[in-house]
Amino acid sequence: MIASPFLSGPFRRPSVRVAVLLAGLMTVTSAYAAAVAVSPVALYIDSRTRTGTLTLFNPGSRPEEVQVDFAFGYPVSDEEGNVTVQVMEEAPAGEPSAVGWLRAFPRRMMLEPGQRQVMRVMITPPAGLEDGEYWARALVRGRGGQPPIEERQGDVSVQIEVETVVVVAVNYRHGSVDTGLRVADARASQVGDTVRAFIDFQRTGNAAYLGRVQGELLDASGRVLATAEEVLAVYRTIRRRLDLPVPAGAEGPLRVRYTMDTDRDDLPPGGPLP
Repeated sequence: MIASPFLSGPFRRPSVRVAVLLAGLMTVTSAYAAAVAVSPVALYIDSRTRTGTLTLFNPGSRPEEVQVDFAFGYPVSDEEGNVTVQVMEEAPAGEPSAVGWLRAFPRRMMLEPGQRQVMRVMITPPAGLEDGEYWARALVRGRGGQPPIEERQGDVSVQIEVETVVVVAVNYRHGSVDTGLRVADARASQVGDTVRAFIDFQRTGNAAYLGRVQGELLDASGRVLATAEEVLAVYRTIRRRLDLPVPAGAEGPLRVRYTMDTDRDDLPPGGPLP
């Protein structure tokens, strides 16, 4: 939640924005359950169709003013394996950005309570584009669906307007695309009653690797004691953490076995590349 205060007349109005990252990275809290719903959670557009559609739905009881913009970004991780999506208006030099080629129709709309609206996303890539996957994020901004929060501090009236931002991955695939994974590093250690494993992945090929990593905690005889699973979205490199509980009475030495695949039920068909 980012507070950006500004002054307008006699009121001080901080604008509060809530970013909701989809595709398994973050869930919507109940406080903002009435925000505009967007499906699918990601768009995969190829050079044959050059178009995709998003369905927007207002589940709330108030009209929602919606605007769609595009930005650049992809998932990154910190040293502890916590994953976030860094979204920026302009892509750094050398990044395969599709932001400047994307258009939304309609870009702005008013959704009444219970109303659905189909929005078309079209891409116009430049001539002579190299084969590969190009990345962007659709930012679906909604305002008005949440009533303003008003407080009074002495003679000053404070009003907080809530804007929800649903971030949808948009991947454009041009020509021949392929993907794969390389494990750069893997290690595990036991802390109390938990074995924590860190795995560093590097993407190979010219497209993002979308899948999952599954971990199993094994005892000395090879018996599976615990399992854990995390989604994978490897655009460049990423670190994932698996926390595996150690059952009482488990005898060592313990091992962690991990496997990766491209089974993602949360993504649209045709999203993860084999």
